Amino acid sequence: MKKESKEKTNGGAKAEIELPDIAPPDPVLAAVQAEMAEAERKCRRLEAVEQELGILRGKIKSMETERGRHTATLEAAIEQRRSYAFSAADGDAEAAEKLSRARAAQVEASLALEDSQSAVDEGRRRFEALEAEQVGLARYLGWRDAMKLAKDVLEEARKIDVHLEGFAATLAGHQEKLERVRQLAQDSGRDQSFRTVGIRQVMRVFSTRMARIWPLEFEKFSKDYQEKTYGQILKMQIGNGIGVALNTEPGSEPTTETELNEAV
Repeated sequence: MKKESKEKTNGGAKAEIELPDIAPPDPVLAAVQAEMAEAERKCRRLEAVEQELGILRGKIKSMETERGRHTATLEAAIEQRRSYAFSAADGDAEAAEKLSRARAAQVEASLALEDSQSAVDEGRRRFEALEAEQVGLARYLGWRDAMKLAKDVLEEARKIDVHLEGFAATLAGHQEKLERVRQLAQDSGRDQSFRTVGIRQVMRVFSTRMARIWPLEFEKFSKDYQEKTYGQILKMQIGNGIGVALNTEPGSEPTTETELNEAV
């Protein structure tokens, strides 16, 4: 703890202020949290893009329907012009008037169709742009989940380290006792008794258990390690050393085949 002392004169009392030690921020955890925040922002944008795509899809469909109506109007105006063309050219004033109106209608319909097509084209361009953005943003879904898990495993690693310290201390004390048992047996003239006991048996049982889940990451040992606990294996070894066979099946060995051939 850091202490800051202040002394006052003229009868003032000396005061000590204790300031807590502030640990520096963990750069890896900070980076994970920053990545997670950025991925979360991208995922929110992805949701917005998907909503925009849904709305735009409806608009384009409506525009395409409108374009169809303009196409039909234009075709009708062209047909009217054709129907009045001969009479108007033959001097029929009424036909000429109708032809003039048909021409204006055709021009209007043509421009309306052109504008409608432009609207559809622009809508499709925007849709394609949003789809491309959607593809780019979609990868952040998995990355966000990865960062959440990364944060979790970092926290779990801290807890594992705490447990490992205690576990290692327990194993160390246990190993000292096993070594003492072997040494006392040797001093008693029983060199072969308990020669294979050791905390490596714990590691083998652990590795074999983990191999059931991650067979490519851990080594799987012999059948006894697959079927028995460390306590059962140690009991078999102690029993073997004092002539008590704890066979579970006729003809089975009291300890593993590996251990029978293993030097201390």
